[in-house]
Amino acid sequence: MDTNKDMNLDDFERQQRQLSGFNAKVVFLIGLTFGIFQIIVLSVYPIDPWVFRALHFAGAGAIGFLTYSAIKGKSTSRPTIIDFVMASLLLASSIYITVNYVEMLDRVGVAPTSWDLFFGAVAILCLLEITRRTTGWALPILAVFFLGYTYFGKIFPGELWHRGYSLERIISYMFSMDGIYNIPLGVSANYVFIFILFGAFLEVTGSGKFFIDLSYSIAGRFRGGPAKVAVISSAMMGSINGSAVANVASTGAFTIPLMKRVGYKAQFAGAVEAVASTGGQILPPVMGAGAFIMADITGISYSTIIIAAMVPALLYFLAVIFMVDFEAGKLGLVGLPKSELPDTLKVLKERGYLLIPLIVMLLSLLVLQNSPVRAAILSIGSLIILSWFTKSEKIFLKQFFEAVSNAMKGMASIAATTACAGIIVGVFSLTGLGAKIASFVIVISGGNVAVALFLVMMLCLLLGMGLPTVAAYALAASTVAPALVDLGVPLLATHLFIFYFACMSTITPPVCLSAFAGAAIAKADPMEVGWQALKLGSTSFIIPFMFMIDSTLLLHGDVATIIIDITSAIIGIIALSAGVSGFLANKISALERSLFIIAALLLMTPQITISIPGFILFCILCYLNLKKKTSKQELCSWWK
Repeated sequence: MDTNKDMNLDDFERQQRQLSGFNAKVVFLIGLTFGIFQIIVLSVYPIDPWVFRALHFAGAGAIGFLTYSAIKGKSTSRPTIIDFVMASLLLASSIYITVNYVEMLDRVGVAPTSWDLFFGAVAILCLLEITRRTTGWALPILAVFFLGYTYFGKIFPGELWHRGYSLERIISYMFSMDGIYNIPLGVSANYVFIFILFGAFLEVTGSGKFFIDLSYSIAGRFRGGPAKVAVISSAMMGSINGSAVANVASTGAFTIPLMKRVGYKAQFAGAVEAVASTGGQILPPVMGAGAFIMADITGISYSTIIIAAMVPALLYFLAVIFMVDFEAGKLGLVGLPKSELPDTLKVLKERGYLLIPLIVMLLSLLVLQNSPVRAAILSIGSLIILSWFTKSEKIFLKQFFEAVSNAMKGMASIAATTACAGIIVGVFSLTGLGAKIASFVIVISGGNVAVALFLVMMLCLLLGMGLPTVAAYALAASTVAPALVDLGVPLLATHLFIFYFACMSTITPPVCLSAFAGAAIAKADPMEVGWQALKLGSTSFIIPFMFMIDSTLLLHGDVATIIIDITSAIIGIIALSAGVSGFLANKISALERSLFIIAALLLMTPQITISIPGFILFCILCYLNLKKKTSKQELCSWWK
């Protein structure tokens, strides 16, 4: 059976309708109105968090109802009366909060009025439906299950038993900042929107083409160049948009066909793009939405988080680069001709100004220690000003309005995901389930940190198979993170570990959405792409355990030790990539592959007495492999 036929990205991430005429104008005006409202609140006039989160969700959700079809396969049809009714009801529930939130603070979960319950039920139903439309069935079904657990607690056995809560208590509790409008939705409103807005402005100025052209000019001439271009460009784009699947769809449309053209197999091309796009979510400075949630949950500053995440992200992409390079060597691939590649200096001269806003963001975050919101606003401002003095697309009022409206359109699925995750987090809090799960991890692991880490890894991968990365991280962080902290694991390392594996779930079969999206573009079997992606990313599964063993990879410790451990880790990444791929400068035998993997594991252990034997073994294996080259010309071809 050919699973490729009639496959499209709508199978993995619901696509928005292509609206026109009156409907397009309505969506544009909603996006513009709520977008400008959010800019004002974030930069000029802050308001109550509950009201802000409610209106943020109302705007994004209303756009979602009008742009996402209720029935799969009818994504190009125009909105129905039901769509307009549900959008209106969602807006009404948020307006109700805006008008009554002061009084509601005293009666949430205790003495709700009939109108509280009515609009609370409306908000919950609308949330479940918009989440189903934008992300599929998995998350809303999970939310309904947990709501059922809250009501039917008496029928659950053992430690899962609780006394159960009335419908009134459940609806009222979920219609508050303890439920739907919890921290995940707050992160969406406060942080994610402003960075999505930044990405929208970059898109107006042609950033996507610039990043791809720059990547081609840098890496295109090397063997397997298009695959390396995919890694570099997807890293840059993925850090900004925070969605692995969306990143595959955007950059993969250019990189996957070129990878196939130079000789990569279709399944490998799709896997490379999936793995690279997934890594964009762990790459500073933006790291999708997860880093913002991490900052809110832990109380650790955003700048501290992105500094700590730098080395693990570097190791991740080095692993992918080496894997694609060794695969190109096995296939005998060479780089693209110089005549087909953009000139680096010309690209930088014409559109290099697009890098300045990113530099402004980094300086603002790391040097000036500004908040992420201020850093994003300064970056957007610098981009707008720079656009006036270039030959590229200039940002005037029309382009400004389009970018703001498009940013709100892009928030539909994110706001729905984070709000729905809020329901589950609320259930954990109301029933005490989060503390019970944490105790289960401690009991099952027997207090052994290594076993506990393995259990947490499996939980993150399982959650991420059915949930978006943000939801998977938020749920795992609220349940099992306390267990690891109780076992003595540092708070920041714990949350980075959980976030890392929540991201990796998008390339972990049997449900690996990034790989499936790559398969759709590559016209390859989705499961073959999934397993190939897992192989490509296999080296990266070790990285979180490395920084959990020793925090030097999170840049904690003295400078000399940090440099030694990072160097050892990089060499270990090369050794493991060679062992997994079966190639270095020449093909590697089965015995040599095993020895390379052993050397890698020794090098990746951040203790010099263990790393030195690994380094010696690696040097011997490299010498033997290089010696197989029979001439200077063949040896030089290794680098082409």
